[in-house]
Formats: sequence, C-alpha cells, structure tokens
Amino acid sequence: AAVAASVEKIALSHPEIAIRLITDGNIRLDTAGDGKLENTIYSVLGRDFARRMLPVKCRSEGVEVHGFIGTPDNVKPTRNFQNFFINNRYVKSRTAMAALEQAFSSYIAPERFPACVLFIDVNPAAVDVNVHPAKREVRFARETEVYTAIYETVRKVLTHRELIPQVSVGKDEPTS
Repeated sequence: AAVAASVEKIALSHPEIAIRLITDGNIRLDTAGDGKLENTIYSVLGRDFARRMLPVKCRSEGVEVHGFIGTPDNVKPTRNFQNFFINNRYVKSRTAMAALEQAFSSYIAPERFPACVLFIDVNPAAVDVNVHPAKREVRFARETEVYTAIYETVRKVLTHRELIPQVSVGKDEPTS
C-alpha cells in the first residue's frame, strides 16, 4: 500500500511520464504519459473523481498555483485526497491545507475536506524542506504570500463558477 501511494504521487507529479504499477499480476495503475494532468488524475483517482474537478491557475507575487480542485460535492471525510506539489515534489504543507480549507469554508460542511491536485511553484530558496526527516513537510520563507496565492486562486474559481444549476419554472404550454 505504501509503494502504491508513492507511485500514485509520482504519477500525479509527472503526467508527462507513463507509469504502470502491477500488483500480484493485476494492473493497479496505468497512466498515459501524455502530459495532461487531467488524464493522470483520471488514471490515479478514478473517473468519477476526475469529472468533479475544476481547473485552477494563477500567478501572484512570485507564487504560481495551478492544477485542479474538487467541486464542493467532491469532498472527503479525510485529507487523504489533498495532493500538494511544491516545485513538482509531493509535500504536506499546513499552509497549503489551511488556505485550501479556508477557501472552501462557506461551501462545505466543517467535518468534510476538499480534494485537490495543486502545484505550487516558488523559488526553491524560499522553501525549507528540513522540517521533517522524510522531507515531506515543508515551510515557506514567505508563508503569507503562499497562503494568499492558494486561497485567492481557489476562492476565485469557486465564486466565479456556477456550481448550482439554474432551473427555470414556467407554465407548460398546452399540447394540442
């Protein structure tokens, strides 16, 4: 399970590389390697999950945020579907998690967590990877800028996207 999780993170971080994971003779993961993140998300996380993702992209103050976020109906009971990549490397970041969850706060129930595959590109000198021995947790030299970039990018997509379909109510025309 740990190997499969690692391979999935590698596949998501490099959609331009075709990856096939075979477990006990069964293909568990098979990505196209076509460079399209949405196709890799489909392969790794499933069709239903991939259908309910929204693209995000924004650049501000030396921080670029791009990738996909789940729609408010694509939330999970845990943070396991929050995938953050700093300079194409999978990490856990409290700053990124807090920004994402705060952006979704008025759209989802408090006990649910938004899903994402988000890439945050920053100057490598502004990232401290020596927080944890496994180098999975990071800190940023400019936490506020990273938080703001993620929050505003996600919030903009959520507020400008029509998440509730319009329904028009009118009189039906009588049929002859």
